[in-house]
Amino acid sequence: MRLRRASASNGIVNKRVRLSQETLVLAGMALVGLWMLGSLVQELALNQSLSRQAATLRQRNAAMESTNDGYRRDIGAISSGAAAEEEARRDGYARSDERLYIIATPPPTTPAPRPRQSPAAAPRSPLEALWRLVTGAPTA
Repeated sequence: MRLRRASASNGIVNKRVRLSQETLVLAGMALVGLWMLGSLVQELALNQSLSRQAATLRQRNAAMESTNDGYRRDIGAISSGAAAEEEARRDGYARSDERLYIIATPPPTTPAPRPRQSPAAAPRSPLEALWRLVTGAPTA
C-alpha cells in the first residue's frame, strides 16, 4: 500500500481523515463519560424522589402515632373502669355515698292564669235561645 502525503494546491488541504487508534480510544472514553454522566443524573433524580417519599411517610407515621396514643389512653380508661363511671355520670347516675347537685337554668315562669269569665246563663226556652242567636245579646 502506498502512503499518501498531504498536499496543498491552491489553499486546499488534500488529506484524508484516518481512524487511528487514538481517535477510537478518545471516542470510547467520551461514550463512557456520557454513560457515567447519565447514570449520575438518574441516581440524583431517584434519590430526590425517594427523599420526598420518605418525608411523606414520616409525616404519616407521626399522625398515626398520635392517633395510637389516643387509642392507648382510651384502652387504659376502659381497663380501669373510669370510662364506665364517666358514662354513668353522663346518664345521671351517682354513687350511693355522694350527694347530687343539679345545676340548671331555672324554668321560664308561667303566666298568671286569666280570670274565668262566667258562662252566660243557659236559655230557659227554645224561643229565648233563638232570640240570643238573632240579636247576639246575652240574657241577664
